[in-house]
Amino acid sequence: MPSVSPIPGRDAWIVGARYDTLFFTASLLVPLLLWAGFSVGWLTGVAVYVLFQLLFNMPHNFQTWTLSVLDPRDRSAHGRRYLVASAVCLAVLGIPMMVSPEGVYPWVRDALIYWGYYHLVRQHYGFQRIYERKMGGVSPGESRFYQRAIDAVCYLPLLVRFGSPERMTIHAGGKATWIRHPILDAWITEALLALLAAVVLAMIVHHVVAWRRGRRDLLPRATLLLSITVGFGLAGLVIPEFIVAVAVVTAFHNLQYLGLTLYHNRNRAGAAAPDEANRTIRWLGSGRVWLYVLATMGYGIFVFAPRAVFTHTRVAELPLAFVVAMHYYVDSRLWRFNLYPERGRWLGLARPRPAPAA
Repeated sequence: MPSVSPIPGRDAWIVGARYDTLFFTASLLVPLLLWAGFSVGWLTGVAVYVLFQLLFNMPHNFQTWTLSVLDPRDRSAHGRRYLVASAVCLAVLGIPMMVSPEGVYPWVRDALIYWGYYHLVRQHYGFQRIYERKMGGVSPGESRFYQRAIDAVCYLPLLVRFGSPERMTIHAGGKATWIRHPILDAWITEALLALLAAVVLAMIVHHVVAWRRGRRDLLPRATLLLSITVGFGLAGLVIPEFIVAVAVVTAFHNLQYLGLTLYHNRNRAGAAAPDEANRTIRWLGSGRVWLYVLATMGYGIFVFAPRAVFTHTRVAELPLAFVVAMHYYVDSRLWRFNLYPERGRWLGLARPRPAPAA
């Protein structure tokens, strides 16, 4: 099978060993602190949810808009598509909230949760492919194996939770909210656990064999796979409270995304012409990072405020649910390099142009 050649002059890290570790792998430790605070009684489930949204989820959500609706060029090219998607999301979320808040809307809410879970897994695919692009020598078969391995270590722990309705229930503010799912028999969840163990063992064996055969640059992808396996394993198999488990895997995703978009946007700012039309990129390019951070945090507070203030009004969830759904949709397009070839250049993935012939 043909393999992917490494990028000349670059190591297998996306940015560098320290930056990648800080944002893309060891950042898992940050949401685990939320779990620790919940476990010892310092944080309630509601507190974990609020902190997760304000510190991680909404700031990461804002980064999508810096690349899309806040970018005049992208807005000009895809604005009509974004408007149609906005209308669809508002209708799908808002109408059930107002017409059938306790009948239809819970099904829509649960669908959004599962869509979000899929969104998390897809981001890990993206990081896997970037690392394989940087390391080189990865055959299509090997890459497909690790895509399926990521499926296994992410989805199997969730399916194991399906064996217990209690572990698929959100406890917050004295209310219990059950997330709809098929209830699996014990023998099925045991088989799923055995399959998960087999996949993890296969990944370990493959890395050991590849290392003994002299493969280089395995560490970046290996640490990514380790962090994914540990994060989703803890969330699915160990952390009993659903809202805390969701916060752990989602905040990990958020921190990865914040690190990637910051690197991308800074590179774009450094390469931009003086007439760069994207205001957020200009802030980074002119050294006004504080304004960029302030806008990111202020956006989160603005969007989350209705949900926090009007806790007993269902429609108050609409701003938060709407921007989350739109983020899933827009982000599913933004990182397609065939649609946005400049992404590769601003992530340092583009090959240098060959020197012109003498």
